[in-house]
Amino acid sequence: MSAFLLRRVLRLLVTLWVIVSVVFLTTRLTGNPIDYLMPEGMDAEGRAAMIAYWGLDGPIVDQYLLFWRGLVQGEFGLGLMERRPVLEIFSERMGRSVGLLSLALLATVCIGVPLGVLAAIWRERAVGGWLLLVAFLGYAIPNFVLAILLLLLFSFTLHWLPSAGAATPAHYVMPVATLSAYFIAALVRYTRNAMLDVLGQDYIRTAHAKGLAPSVVLIRHGLRNALIPVVTVLGLQVATLVSGAVVIETVFAWNGMGDLLVGATLRRDYPVLQFGVLIVAGAVVSVNMLVDLAYAAIDPRVRLA
Repeated sequence: MSAFLLRRVLRLLVTLWVIVSVVFLTTRLTGNPIDYLMPEGMDAEGRAAMIAYWGLDGPIVDQYLLFWRGLVQGEFGLGLMERRPVLEIFSERMGRSVGLLSLALLATVCIGVPLGVLAAIWRERAVGGWLLLVAFLGYAIPNFVLAILLLLLFSFTLHWLPSAGAATPAHYVMPVATLSAYFIAALVRYTRNAMLDVLGQDYIRTAHAKGLAPSVVLIRHGLRNALIPVVTVLGLQVATLVSGAVVIETVFAWNGMGDLLVGATLRRDYPVLQFGVLIVAGAVVSVNMLVDLAYAAIDPRVRLA
């Protein structure tokens, strides 16, 4: 197990290095941020002074080495627009984004897996067909379209829910529902297909023949053996959740990390963008490592391998 963890940690570090290095190089190709920050009509001398002040006048290799030296020392730089430490900027917004993503992921698991199991059990009933139809509709509707529809219905027409912000629990209802709808639909389909494969196996018929309770057969022998593909899909959905949160935060004026990264990209705010990508990439690769560890907890054959 220790060798397995060591390999996964090394892979995680290499992946983070590649991602952050690519972002560092590609952001420099978009142009100089001083041209965006400074007003029009600035003379060449003043422009050169500002470029030197932000350390953008040196060779790209020196900037790259200085960037990684700062990461190792815990110095993430100053935001070019707000001129504050990057860590302070993100600390003000990270809580909202983490809360939104956590609730959306919780809703995806708690709703998607049970509905997928029910769709497999009731596959020959009309209810199972309706569940699958709703799943296909949720899979097909883009999240920004669903967000606008919910805003028009529950905020502007019925006046039940607030349309923007994150001040109260009511503000979370529409963003969480919008963000998780697509992933619930996808998880229902994958869980249903995985359960159908498992329920047709010989050991399921043997368990029924032994007189085990249907709930025991379904959960212990059926769902547990169907969880491997479900957990894999769930791990892959985390990266898509993060990207989808950018759109949702923009529509609902959430003022979280997604909105911050979009603004940093448009304004060429290198320090903010690089640190944000590092956080997102670290979260995604960490979840993938946890998924690998979950395999061993779900299926004993993985531990033997």
